[in-house]
Amino acid sequence: MKKKNSYSDFDQEKRDFLLRNFRKALLGQSEFDKNKAFHIASQTPTPRFWVSEVRAAAVIGKLLSGNDPTLEMLPEKREMFLEIYRRFLRLRAERKEETISQLLFEVINNEAPRSYLSWQTVRTLVYKEMRRRKIERRSLR
Repeated sequence: MKKKNSYSDFDQEKRDFLLRNFRKALLGQSEFDKNKAFHIASQTPTPRFWVSEVRAAAVIGKLLSGNDPTLEMLPEKREMFLEIYRRFLRLRAERKEETISQLLFEVINNEAPRSYLSWQTVRTLVYKEMRRRKIERRSLR
């Protein structure tokens, strides 16, 4: 579980990506509907899975040992880890000589089919990023 005020190396990349996709979704609409744009932004394929290698290794390690930590996760997060696990097993069957961390690094840094964030989470992240940018612009004046 993510701790309060924790930070990932890709957090800014994630917020930039979500904001860009939210804006694209707004521009692509014939009628202005923010909630629909948040839905679209949450379903857009992403350049990577939004999870750290350390967290993914912990979850995949437990799945390999027979424990399923995903049972208590939110549906989006559970679906993401199960997709990572499927891809990991596929790669592991092809390349048995590589370590778990090497395989997980490749899986996590490949394109994901969607963000695996709820549209409400996307909304929160987009608004926080918009507010951060607004404050940054004001401080530059």
